[in-house]
This record gives sequence, structure tokens and C-alpha cells, in this order.
Amino acid sequence: PTAGPDRLLHCSPERMSYATADPDGERLVCKVFVRGSQSDAEREVALGRLAAGLDVVQYLRAGIDGATNRPCAIMRLHDGTDLDSLVGEAGALEAPRAVALLLPVAVTLARLHALRCPMAPRGICHGDVKPKNLLATATTTLLLDFEHSRPLGEPGPGEGFTGGTHGFAPPEAEQGAPPDAACDVFGLGATLRWLCTGGVGARLPLDPGVEQFVLACTAADPRGRPSAAAAAERLAGLAARLRDDPAETVIAPAAAGDPGAAQAALLRLAGHPCAPALRRLAERGARVLRALPQPLTMPPAVPAEPGPLQRELVAAARLLRHFPRHPELLRWRRLLAAAAGRLLAGARGHANSLRRAEEFEAAAVFLQGCARLAAVALAAPGGCPIPPPEHLHGVSLLHRSPLAFLRELAADVAAAREDLERAAVDVTAAERRLDLAAAELAIDAMAATYGGSAPTVVRRRDQLHRLTFYLQRVARAAPNVERLLQTWPGPELEPLQQFVAASAGATRGPGRHEHAAGPVGLRSLLVTFVNLAEEFPYLAATVTLAIDALGGALERATDQCRELLGDAQQKLHAVPVPVRPLQVALARLDTFRLLEAFVDRPGAPRSQLLDGIETLRLALEQARATRDRLAHGAEQAILRGHWTTGLFEMERAVAGMKEGDDSDREEAERLRGRLAEARRQKQELEAALRRNVDLAARYATLQDDATSSFPARLQVLAERRDCLHFLSVHLPAERGQLYARDLREVETQSALEQAGLAETELDGTEDPFARLRLARTTLDRLGNTFTSTDLGSELPGRILRLLEHWRTLTAQCQRVVERVHAERQLRQRQRLRLGGVAAAAVLVVAVAAVLAMRPWPFGEALAAARAAAPGAVAALAEPTALEHLGDRARQLG
Repeated sequence: PTAGPDRLLHCSPERMSYATADPDGERLVCKVFVRGSQSDAEREVALGRLAAGLDVVQYLRAGIDGATNRPCAIMRLHDGTDLDSLVGEAGALEAPRAVALLLPVAVTLARLHALRCPMAPRGICHGDVKPKNLLATATTTLLLDFEHSRPLGEPGPGEGFTGGTHGFAPPEAEQGAPPDAACDVFGLGATLRWLCTGGVGARLPLDPGVEQFVLACTAADPRGRPSAAAAAERLAGLAARLRDDPAETVIAPAAAGDPGAAQAALLRLAGHPCAPALRRLAERGARVLRALPQPLTMPPAVPAEPGPLQRELVAAARLLRHFPRHPELLRWRRLLAAAAGRLLAGARGHANSLRRAEEFEAAAVFLQGCARLAAVALAAPGGCPIPPPEHLHGVSLLHRSPLAFLRELAADVAAAREDLERAAVDVTAAERRLDLAAAELAIDAMAATYGGSAPTVVRRRDQLHRLTFYLQRVARAAPNVERLLQTWPGPELEPLQQFVAASAGATRGPGRHEHAAGPVGLRSLLVTFVNLAEEFPYLAATVTLAIDALGGALERATDQCRELLGDAQQKLHAVPVPVRPLQVALARLDTFRLLEAFVDRPGAPRSQLLDGIETLRLALEQARATRDRLAHGAEQAILRGHWTTGLFEMERAVAGMKEGDDSDREEAERLRGRLAEARRQKQELEAALRRNVDLAARYATLQDDATSSFPARLQVLAERRDCLHFLSVHLPAERGQLYARDLREVETQSALEQAGLAETELDGTEDPFARLRLARTTLDRLGNTFTSTDLGSELPGRILRLLEHWRTLTAQCQRVVERVHAERQLRQRQRLRLGGVAAAAVLVVAVAAVLAMRPWPFGEALAAARAAAPGAVAALAEPTALEHLGDRARQLG
């Protein structure tokens, strides 16, 4: 590929490599030591330059990276593809191609092992031979990355893994042995096996010579491995012998998923040494294809979730073990790896969105799936291509170590869950103390940290509102609880009293308004306690004590009221009826009923008790029904307007009233007051009827009198209107309707009189503003004259024509006023313009006079200014200019 400036090539937790170019245009590779020192970079460059040769990447120098300010090693950029990416693209390589690719590597390793110099008197060990460190160019295979290189014979750390890469490092490296020449030979053999099996352990038959070579190079005993020089000789022989190997004519179609073509090619190789293995390969491929429901058919789309994506990668790897060169399978694996890289790149954003939504379990499951996906994708040939950042400063832990990045995200999610749970514990503790203010402050602090729309914040705020609502209901029940305590004082009700008092104290304070609703009944209070204990389990211990105390008190009150009702029913059947004791019993029963103190008892629901109370009340009322019937008839007669009959019957009812107990005395006083009120109303109506007739006659007289004035007639009409309004309201419907018609006519006549008075005043007014005010006032008065609506809402035609006339007058006056305003504004603008012209004229004359004077009062500077602008001064001093300004001023004046 063509190198571009600052193009990321490779990342690991400790190193970062990117392609760049120097000012001369030379393409370079900068390997940054994210962890390590300048001496580490200088050591790698020194060993790389010491190993310089035809098949080794060219190291140039060590220095400090300008982009990251870290130590770095500078190398020349070579065009090519590392063997890991090559296998990711092409799958399992043919044995001749794999041998040809590794032959230059073996020659280079033999040269490094045989190198003798002061820095490496016994040679150099590369220490990390693997496909990722081998670059296939157009002509050879280059050996890369001398970070793990060391002089042969140099003692190692002696414990732990001593270098290289797992899978390509020898067994002795796991036991702490220092890298040596046998270590490089092991990596060479392991790489050849990896290339021939496609990195997935493909079950392809190998040439006996290749297989023996791999077994010899990867022997467990380092002493049984050949030297690098011997390995190079054997690879050279294998390359020459396998150049035209006919077995590839069978392996190629079988590995590409075409076992039929492989079996056809197998017929031409009947005597080949690998014929049995090739036959088994073709038969195994045919069995696999028959077992598949849809042979080698890729899904229509790449999955978007970690789990399905991982399963597709595993399934692709399983199929590639049988068909490691199938082009569609290889393309599908590359698509899956690219999708996995994009998914990992967006893992932080998705995890953060789940964390903000407080779906911590979903975030943990998502990150676990991403971790499994990353492990599978990174282990596959070609790795997991994560989209690089736009700038090198954007390289993060995601690019260096995706698994560590996902573990960090999982730790952040777990920490966020713990922090949120701790914050919720603070809210719960405050609510357990019934400290609503502290709970609200804790929720506000949680909202400031996690946002006001966070689910826990919204849920806890709603829960706090519910708790406040319940506590307010409990506090509103305090008066009823106090009355209950007065009835049954004792220590058994102390839990109830304490919780009600605590609720009242919790709902009082700044920012908490008192509710105007009435007190809550005791039975509703009991239901509130039950709901409170169910919705807030951490308050159940305290609320349960209050429930037990209140429930016991209500049961005792219900039993006592049943006994009281039974006694009252027995007294009701006695002769004579003791009204007063029964009224006392009803008052006590009503007191408990208003307190909602009745509850269901076994075999006796509270509805039965309520029905008994109503039955007792009805029996007492029936005793007074006959006595009250006469008074009621009298009141009905008065309401119908039959004043004489009603007053006669009311007097009979009052005369026949016998004062007995307190209620009878109260009823007698009420009826006497009603009789006096009826007499007074009758007198007022008779006086209003007489006054209406007198006012009608007076207005007719004023109309006939030519000297009468508008105010006098309006005064009479206003008095008659009030009188008629009183009669239409207080008389019965039939007669009141007649007077309502008269009221309508009086209002019409009053509107006409007001219009006539306004016409007279308008004719005598010359000021346009006063005329406009008068017209508007008259129009408003005419519109508000009619107040009676009994005869409908339509105005008489005379009034409608009158209103239209005054609207026309109002519009005319409005136009006159607008014309006056316009003239005033025009005169004001002319005065302002004249003042500006006069000021300009004075300024010009003053400047001309000053310039005409001798320059001695102003020194040399004024003389120079005058000499510089003689034309301007002369123009200002021209008499014709001044005369022109004066003429202009006179015109404007």
C-alpha cells in the first residue's frame, strides 16, 4: 500500500507504529515506545543496524517522536504485506508458496546466528519470529521488529515468560530460558505450519518433507532442532522439489470447497505418495458439504450484535478448517472482522448510553459479549481491524489493547452502578427518617451527577412525591386522631400518635405548602398506612405499629357504636319517645361516622351499622313531619305570591307550635322569623307597586312639559328602572314577566334620553378631542343600558339604529383627531428643520468670521491652515451663499 503521512500501522499496550514521511519525501516508519525508555529505543536500533542486510528492515536512527514526545525508532518504510494479513486475505497458503516465503527468513536467521562482533560475539537471536513480524515484498520476505532481539549467550531473567509470542515461542521460554538460536528455529517451524493451515488448524495433508521439517523445528527438546543454516538448506531443497508438486492440483480445489474437482484430479495421481491422504481430504470435504443445510452460503447481512457476530466468526473459522481457501468464506471472515472492529470502536458510546439509561446489566452483558468477540476476532488471521483515529493523539487503549479497553469499560459500568446504589442508599436513609428535605437534597445531588432525566432520579423523585403525598394525608388525619385519643386515652395509641406527629413535622417547613383539603378519615388513614407499608418496605416496621394501634381502636369504636345503636332502637319503641336521649345517641354515632371509625367486623359489615343509623334518624324525623307540614304549606303559598293565604297559614303554624326541647324551640324561632320576613316583603312589594305607578305618571308629565330637562327625565327613568327590576325579581313568574316587559321599555326610553342629551352636548363642543371622548362615552353607555335578559337578547330596532348612528359619529370624530395629529406633527418637523438650518447658518458665519481675521491670535498653525484651504474660506465668505441660506430659512418659516 502507498504510505501516507501519519498513518497508523500497529498498536500494542507498549508500542505504536505509524507511517510518515520526512521533509525530503522519504517514507518512514516511526515505532513509538509508549512504555520504555530512550535506551530501549537505542538498543533496538543498534541491534537492527547490526543485523542490517538484504532481508532485514532498514533501521535509521533513534530519537524522540514529535507527535507523542516519547522515545522512538525510525525505520524505512517497505511496500509489502505481513504474513498474518496475507493469510487473512488468501487463507491457507500452498506448501510451495509458504516454503518460498520462509526461505529468505531462514537464510537471514542463519546469518544473524553466525554474526560475530564486539556487541554480539556469539551472534544475534531475533527472539520473536512470527507471521506478524515477516513482511512479504515483491522480491523477498523481510524480518521486522528487533525489539526482543538479544546477543546469543546473554543471560535471561530466569523466571516467567522470557519473550516472543505465545504459540510461536518454544516451550523453554515458558520455563524462563533465555532466547537462543533454537528459539528462532522453533518460531520458523511454527510459522510454516501456521501458513500451511491458514491459522485455523486446517486439516490439509502436508508433504512428508514439509511435515518432517515442521516437526524437527518445533521439537520439544531444543537440542533436537536443526540450526538455522540447516533449516535454510532443507527449505531450499523443499522449494526446489515442491515447485511443481502435483498434489496441489487436488489440495487447491478441495481447500476451495470443490471436492468434486478434487476427486477428478485425484484420478490422475493414483501412484502419488500422498494419494491416500488426498483421497481422505476429498471425501471429508464432500461429507461436510452434504451435512451442511445450505452448503457454503453466507448470510445476507453482517450481524450488528456482539453475540451473533462472534457466533458467525466461530462458524466461519470452523468451516475454514475444512475449506481454508474458500474465497467467499475468506471474504465473509474479513467482513465479520471489520464489523467487529467497528462495533468495538462504538462500544464506549453504547455502553455509556446504557449506563445513562441505568441498564447496567445490559451494559455488562454487552461488554462481556464484546470481550468474547474481541478475543475471537483478534485470534483470527488478519486480526480485528479497528478504525484508526484521525490523529495520532486519538490513539487510545482501544487500539493498543481492546480487551483491556473493554475491561476498563466494564469496571466503569460497575463503579457507576455502585455509586448510584450508594446515592440511592442516602435517599432511602433520609426517607426512613421521614426527613423529606434531606431526601430531596440527596435526589438533587444525584440529579446533578447523573442528570435530571436519569431513570433512578426520576423514579426516586416520583417515589419521594408519593411518600410526601402519603405523609400529607397522615398529617391531615391529625384532628381526627386527636378526637380518637380523647375518646380512648392510653399507651396503646402512642405509636399512632407518634407517627402522625412525625408525618406532620415532616410535611411542614419552607417550600412545603399546606393543603386546603379537609381532614382524612380514620378508615382512609388505615388504608394509607397499608399502602405506605407496601410501597415503602423500609418503613414497614414503624408503620405496622401504627396500623395495629389504629386497627384496634377502630374495632373497639365499631363495637361500642353497635351497642349504642341497639340501646337507641330499644328506646325508640318505648312510649312516650325520649327525643333528647335519642338525639344524644345520634350525635355520638354521627361523630364516629364522620371520623370514618366504622370497620367491617366478622359477620357484621359496616354498611349494616350505617343503615341502622339512618333508620334511627328517619324514625325521629317522622315524628316532626306532621308538625312541619303546615309551616311548609304556608311557605309554599308565600313563594307562589299568595301572601294573604300564606301569612294566614304561617300564623296558624306558629300559633300551634309547642316549645318542647331545644330543637323545637329553634324551629319555632325560625318560623317566627320567617313570618316576620314574609310580612316585610309583602309591604315592600306593595310600596314598590305604588311607586312604579307614581314614577310612570311623573315621567309622562315631564314628557309633556317643554321646559323639562334631560337629566330630570333620566333621573325619573332610573328610579323607575330600579323599581321595576325589584318587582320582576320578587313577584311570581307570571306577574314578574309583565313587569320585565315594562323594564325593557323603560331601558329603551332611557337610552333614547341619553342619546338626546349627548347630541345636545356634542353640538355645543368644538374641541375635537372632547367630541371624540363624548362620542365614545355615549356609545359605551348606550351599550350598557340594557341589563334585563328575560325577554331575549335582541335589542329593539330603534336602539340598533341609534347605536349605528353613534358609531358613525365616533368614526368621524376619530378621523378629525387623526387629521389634527398629522398637522401637529408636520408643524413640529418644519420647526425642527428650520432650527437646523439656522444653526448651520450661524456656524458658517462664525467660521467665515474667524477665518477672515488676522492669524496672529492663533499662531503659525492657523495661518498654515488658512493657506491650505483658501478656496473653502472664500466660499463660506461669499455673500451669495449667506443670502441663499437666509432665503431658505424664510421659506421654511
